[in-house]
Amino acid sequence: MQGNADSASLLTATLAEFTALRGEIKDRADTAYTLLNINITATTAVAGFVLTGKADPALLLILPLLSPALGMLFVDHSYNIANLGQYINLKLRPLVVQAVGNAQVLGYEEFVRQYEQKRTLRFLPLGVPLTLLFAAPPFAALLFTWRLTDRWLRALWVAGLLLFIAFIALWLVFLLAPYRPKPKT
Repeated sequence: MQGNADSASLLTATLAEFTALRGEIKDRADTAYTLLNINITATTAVAGFVLTGKADPALLLILPLLSPALGMLFVDHSYNIANLGQYINLKLRPLVVQAVGNAQVLGYEEFVRQYEQKRTLRFLPLGVPLTLLFAAPPFAALLFTWRLTDRWLRALWVAGLLLFIAFIALWLVFLLAPYRPKPKT
């Protein structure tokens, strides 16, 4: 009788942890899309002011500083969501499968991993739009302002370029992560 009580307690605790982690995944996804909305709003506001002639073109230097930073935070949330899903799949799922005796339970994370292996479905609905939203505006701003000669503006330009490069590198690592060989266990 003790074994059934221990198994039920383990299942209850595991499902409680699962529920908390799925909640964290939802919260991180919501936050990531809030970052996306902030980026869209800031980009359109800055570009609108400059393109209508109501602001100095140097204002565009905000974009290579802001967009990549927001993009890196977006990627950080994406990494953490992936890590949470992997923890659910590798640590919690085996406990639940063992407790209920059914290998089909909590299979969503495995399903998602298989979906991410489809290159077209990873790059078209995820890679292309987010690259355009987080990388295209700062790149255009850098091109538009590259001739600035003021020392401080040039320093901002270089800082923006470095942030842009850092974002592109981090974003590519994230996008290509499902295609890297898995480490031997």
